[in-house]
Amino acid sequence: MSKIAPALLKSTRCHIRGIPRHLSSPNRTLLNRFDNRITRVRDIRSTRLTSTSTNSSANATANVAASAAEEVVPPTARQLFMHSVTCAVPMIGFGFMDNTIMIHAGHYVDCTLGVTFGLSTLAAAGIGQIFSGIGGVVFGDALENVFHRIVPVIKMSKAQRNLGISRSCGLLGGVLGVTLGCTLGLVNLFFVDEYKASLLKLHALEEGQEFEFEVEIDNEMNPGVYVNVIVVGPDVDGVLASITACIASCGCSVAELHAGYRKVFSQEDDTAVSNIEEGEVLGSDDESSTSSSNSAVESLVHLLNPPPPLVEDIFLIRDRATQQALENDELESIGQQILAAAKDPLNSHSLKGRLEELQFENDALAERVLMLEGMLESRQIKVVRSGQKVDESSKD
Repeated sequence: MSKIAPALLKSTRCHIRGIPRHLSSPNRTLLNRFDNRITRVRDIRSTRLTSTSTNSSANATANVAASAAEEVVPPTARQLFMHSVTCAVPMIGFGFMDNTIMIHAGHYVDCTLGVTFGLSTLAAAGIGQIFSGIGGVVFGDALENVFHRIVPVIKMSKAQRNLGISRSCGLLGGVLGVTLGCTLGLVNLFFVDEYKASLLKLHALEEGQEFEFEVEIDNEMNPGVYVNVIVVGPDVDGVLASITACIASCGCSVAELHAGYRKVFSQEDDTAVSNIEEGEVLGSDDESSTSSSNSAVESLVHLLNPPPPLVEDIFLIRDRATQQALENDELESIGQQILAAAKDPLNSHSLKGRLEELQFENDALAERVLMLEGMLESRQIKVVRSGQKVDESSKD
């Protein structure tokens, strides 16, 4: 019936269009209306047939997908374990390579650019991580291919790999693999001198900076109690520790310590700058005013481009043995040693290590002396108990 109806409509329309033209206008109008209704009915019927076929195809596709989903076999425990291993092994290589490149590149940057530009260790590690990321991008595919050749491929269908449990096992394997790889990469720390960069930074004084230190020793401010030691110089890491170690090696103890920044400009510089602003100096023409104006201009230049601030460290020291102030004859030699320690803060670390070695040797010698004193004391004392001579005579 569905095939007969369209054919009937088509033939009827053709028959109507074939009516002779000699019919009257009312009849022709009536036939045209009937023709239009037949055309409209045919269009509606074709639209219904198209929607019906589309729905049936969609239902068929959904049924096929549902049947395929029902046919997916869950992976076994061994398949999940091998899938985790397959995901973990490449990540072990990635983690090891990442930490290896970061440690060596960061250490090299810390010993070169870090010393030159004063970068911190964390900044050097961040730059090393950049090189590590570049290495991962460059060698990532090669490492993945190598590890896939080593690790056997587990037989799992695409539908099984897309299951939630398979994805979870793969993620867990990747996390464990990268953790193990990064942990193994920490072995590179045994082949890197961790203290090299810090020692180089301590030793990297700028040109002429070592001549900016000044040491002043005053024995009159606290007579008989303390000696005031004032050290003025640039802000360099390790100077304070170096001076403290030097004072300790001289047999002195630090009672108080005050540190701060010293004002670079004096009151005369401020006065000269104010004179320039008021026009009092530049208004005269004699030589004294010219020299004054030059000094004022220099002060203004220093004000616009200030030098780095100077650090002022004030130590109150005394003799460790007597708990009194030092003698006047000893002040100059201590001042020279403090100045040398301020110029070369690297020696403080070697001095500290040497002091620890001497302390260990001193403890060992003290134990040996006590043992020898006990042996000597036991040989110096002779004890004769009652009945001892009788026993010896009976044996004879």
